[in-house]
Order: sequence, then C-alpha cells, then structure tokens
Amino acid sequence: MHFKKGLLLYNEQAGKGTVPITEQIIPVLKEAVEYVEEQLISVPGEGEKICIEQGHNYDVIILYGGDGTIHECVNGIARLKNRPVVAVLPGGTCNDFSRAIGVPEEIDAACRLLNTGIIREVDLGFMNDRYFVNFWGIGMITQTSDNIDESKKKLMGKISYYLSALESIRNPSFFHYMIEADGMKLEGDAVMAIALNGNHIGTVNLPFKASHEDGYLDLILVKESGFPLIKEVIQTEKIKATGEHAVNLEHYRVQSFTIATDRPMRIDMDGEVYTVTPSVCRVKKKHLRFVCSI
Repeated sequence: MHFKKGLLLYNEQAGKGTVPITEQIIPVLKEAVEYVEEQLISVPGEGEKICIEQGHNYDVIILYGGDGTIHECVNGIARLKNRPVVAVLPGGTCNDFSRAIGVPEEIDAACRLLNTGIIREVDLGFMNDRYFVNFWGIGMITQTSDNIDESKKKLMGKISYYLSALESIRNPSFFHYMIEADGMKLEGDAVMAIALNGNHIGTVNLPFKASHEDGYLDLILVKESGFPLIKEVIQTEKIKATGEHAVNLEHYRVQSFTIATDRPMRIDMDGEVYTVTPSVCRVKKKHLRFVCSI
C-alpha cells in the first residue's frame, strides 16, 4: 500500500518511554506514507473533534492509543462524507480492536502493516448517535469497567481488568430488559447484555463467532453469573467448536435492536462508559476501511 498524506493522532498516555514515540514510529510509517503530520490528543473529545474537522484532508489517519482512543476518533471519522483509511497502532492496555483485525502488538510490526497489510471494509455499530467498533454492553460488563482502580490499571495493566471482572462475577446485579430485535420481542432478567461487533473483550477471545464484516451484531443475553461464566471464558475454543455454552445465555444475530430496562443502565461501548439506556442499536455495514493483516 502507498499513501500520499497521513495524520498520526496519539494519546499522551500511550507509548511512554525513554525515546519519544514519534521518533520511533514516524520513520517506519514513512515507508508507506509520503507525508505524515502528527497531533497529540491531550483532553477527552479532542481526537473526535480533530477527525471531524480535518479528517477529509488525509488519505489515511493513523491512531496510536488504546481502545478508548480508537472509539473517540472513529466517532469523528465515521461522520465524514469522504472517509479516509484508518490504521491502528496498539498503545493501550488491552487493544481489543487492533487485536481483532490482526494488528501485531509489537509497535514496529504494526507500523509496517501500512506497507504490507490489506485494506478491509469493516462494520461499525451505531447506538443512538454514537458509533462503536467492538462492543456495546450493559450490566456486569459495565460493572467491570466501573470497578477498575485506575492506579492498579497503570501498575498492573490488563490484569486489573481480570481482577475487576472476577469481582463483578462474584457480585452480579440483575436487571429486567425489554428488547425488539429484527421483528422479535424479547423480555426477561439478565446480569449482562452485550452486542458484539468483534470477538475480543479485555484481551479475551470470546466463545462466539462474531465478525466485524458480516453485517450483523451478535446480541448476547447472559442469564447467570458465578462459576459457569468463568468456565465459559476458560473453555472458549471448546465452546466455539461445539456450540454448547457453559452458562445460561441467549444468542441472536441481528441487524438492529431497541432495548429498554427497568431502570437506567449505564452503557459500556468499547470500554468507555458515558451514557445510559434506553438504546437503539444497529449495524452500519462496511462503513470504515481499516488497515488489517492478510
């Protein structure tokens, strides 16, 4: 691949080290991009604003940061009429989206993917007026995000997610849901509802076959917690092969759904929690082009 003009956006928290990240990666990026501009994202919302206002000026936008940075910037790029190609460089704790599209975790290899990889058209989820690349969720998944100790996150990285998830599994909170999805009406109690556009959360490869390119969201309603849910995660590959889940859940492949709950439930999208139910969700098929592995 070859690009004429690119924009590198990076989070000030990403890639801290003895050598400034731009000195490390820009020479590698220039193997595939003739001219690279760089801008630092220092406050929440800045990346989205830059992408909306300036995104149309570039052939490729390169995002270096974690899933939150990707979520923020995609919400700017996805609104453009003429949308540039997007390249993701993993610079966060979990890097779930970059992992799902096959971007190497090692930063030099991820940069070289702009030269050696392929461009794929990827689905996005759309909730009310916000986009998500990887997942939408309520219940236990939001508890997990809320319970993460930021000081432990900086110290322990992705292990902090696992500790928070275990705490949420031990102390789940049930909620009542009413859903309309592709003509179906669903109602019941659950500890968690997730709409998957990808197959990784918290670095875990989930026991489903969700895809960024199939034009569907995988809506999962988890009815119980405790040991069966832990077993579900541990036996991911076996469950994928057999289709026999360890935990009591319902699984629907849908193009759109609306959900109301018995009380406002905080929503986690791509690890970011900033809105509540009710929600109207749908998939936007092949809405953005990403640099992916072959």
